[in-house]
Amino acid sequence: MGRRGRLSESGPRARSSTYPVPDEGPVRTCVGCRERDQRSALLRLVPDPSMHGDAVAGPQRIVVDVRACLPGRGAWVHPEPRCLELAERRRAVSRALRVDGPVDLGEVRAHLGR
Repeated sequence: MGRRGRLSESGPRARSSTYPVPDEGPVRTCVGCRERDQRSALLRLVPDPSMHGDAVAGPQRIVVDVRACLPGRGAWVHPEPRCLELAERRRAVSRALRVDGPVDLGEVRAHLGR
């Protein structure tokens, strides 16, 4: 057994989750609560594609990719304000998207409010 096999069988990542991992379809991890869920149950967040390449001094605007087909890196979050607040507090969205500086999640909050 290789080194990777041993590491995956022990340590903090080896503990079993209290939430069942779905068996069908692609699985993603919510950047807020860190729970794994089906891709269809999560929202994909991406940097605003219309601002790509612009040197903007303010925060990078983040939008919801409703169809999950926009190009580039995406961050996944449950469609609940609690998960978005956790992700914002931990700065997980900017880290997952590899965006330098602050992010503007106003459009995502508006989408959750609908």
